[in-house]
Amino acid sequence: MTIALLVWFGAIELEFGTITDIRSGTLPTILSIALAIVGLGVVLQGLFQPPGSSERLELTIRPTALIILSIGVFGLFIRGGNFGLLSTPQLGLLVVGPLTVFIAGCAADRLRVRSLVVLAFGLTSALLLIFVDVLAVNIPVYPKAIADVLNTSLGEYFALRAGYVVYAMIALGLYLILYMSAERKRG
Repeated sequence: MTIALLVWFGAIELEFGTITDIRSGTLPTILSIALAIVGLGVVLQGLFQPPGSSERLELTIRPTALIILSIGVFGLFIRGGNFGLLSTPQLGLLVVGPLTVFIAGCAADRLRVRSLVVLAFGLTSALLLIFVDVLAVNIPVYPKAIADVLNTSLGEYFALRAGYVVYAMIALGLYLILYMSAERKRG
């Protein structure tokens, strides 16, 4: 609930918009309300459960560190920048997307590398389609050097769409190679 409150106050100066004109404050505000409701439900459940039926709290370092690392990689390399002593290149969503999904996926109890690789490319393709094409969010898609070349040779329209089409084909190809061939060998 504290996180919901922080998100709410962080988005308070952003425009909320309307149902037909969604603005930058819409998603954080709605998510903070949903998070507060879920948090309240967890608190109420904890208050009304019988004594002795609660589970022991276990903190795990590795999954938490991997999730934080994946968020850090995304933030540092999506646009690149100069952060005092640290300077990072702009790698764009095509590089950072699969890398972030893979690092975060390594936090799972049971690591399935084949599934994670297919998921990384498939989710990145979906992210590109939704955020770049449908919602027109200004996110760098390609690494800086490649983006300059592609935007001039292919045009910005085709350069943006080529990324998610290629990644969707890669995800489908990996799925067919990694899973369908394994099924044929079993059968």
